[in-house]
Amino acid sequence: MQNTTIVGIIVAVLIMLWGLRIFLRKPDDARPSLETPLQLDEDTQLPIIPRHVRDQLQGQNTAVEIQATESTTEAANAVSAAEPQAVAPEAETKLVETSVEAVENTSDSVKEAAGITQPETPTATEEVKIVDTLDLNQNIETAEIKEFEEESTILDKHLHEQQRNDDESSLANAASIIALNVYPNPRKALSGDKTLKVLLKYGLRYGELSCFHRYEESEESNTLLFSVLRITPEGPSGFDLEALSVEQVQGLAFFLALPHKDVQKGFDTMVSIAGLIAREIDGAVYDENNLELTAQLKEHWRHKAIDYRAE
Repeated sequence: MQNTTIVGIIVAVLIMLWGLRIFLRKPDDARPSLETPLQLDEDTQLPIIPRHVRDQLQGQNTAVEIQATESTTEAANAVSAAEPQAVAPEAETKLVETSVEAVENTSDSVKEAAGITQPETPTATEEVKIVDTLDLNQNIETAEIKEFEEESTILDKHLHEQQRNDDESSLANAASIIALNVYPNPRKALSGDKTLKVLLKYGLRYGELSCFHRYEESEESNTLLFSVLRITPEGPSGFDLEALSVEQVQGLAFFLALPHKDVQKGFDTMVSIAGLIAREIDGAVYDENNLELTAQLKEHWRHKAIDYRAE
């Protein structure tokens, strides 16, 4: 036989053996295990579980349910077995009280054997004695009390307010007064609203006795100079601020209370402001006898006020 024939026979036999081996061999289980990573659906983002894996999951869930049922049954059997051995509540209470008494007796005996004693609580009398026996510290320095000699804006303001109250209170107790009357033009009515504006314009302030008062506003003093009332058919009267805006004013009565701390300045200021207000309301100034105030009458009443101060 030729060599090629022999080689061909050998190759054919080998191929037949390899095919027989593949045919007789048991196929391998190519199914993936549960450890393989899950694949997610692109649309729903839910895991895609192969069909053969679903069977494995169902088998595991069944085994877990069987184990849980068995453990529940064992627990129920243990509870039913423990119920007959339960102790009655009364007996249990007695046992607890007995054990507590035994523990207390044991603890007392242990404390006595060890020589431990409870500290005594101090009584109220002992605490008072302890307080009485305390000594004062002799090294404490005493504070020096100095007289207040500096300026105080709060004190000055209080003194000015007190002085103002004293001056306004002196109006009711004045020994004499120097009066001037301001009457508006008879052809023009003087409203209460305009009267209020004019009085405030020239520095008068509403105060005691329902009057408007003018003060000497300075850093050194706050002395009352003069006061103003309204003229009514019954005579001079106080101002009613609530009704003044809707009323008409017949005239204004200026008066200087005597004695006065600075009568000359008070009289000159009163005459000056009365003239300014009379010009403002298109009126005139009169003395207390209803005579129009001239230069001679002005000097007359001025000297009378000064002479009263000199008495």
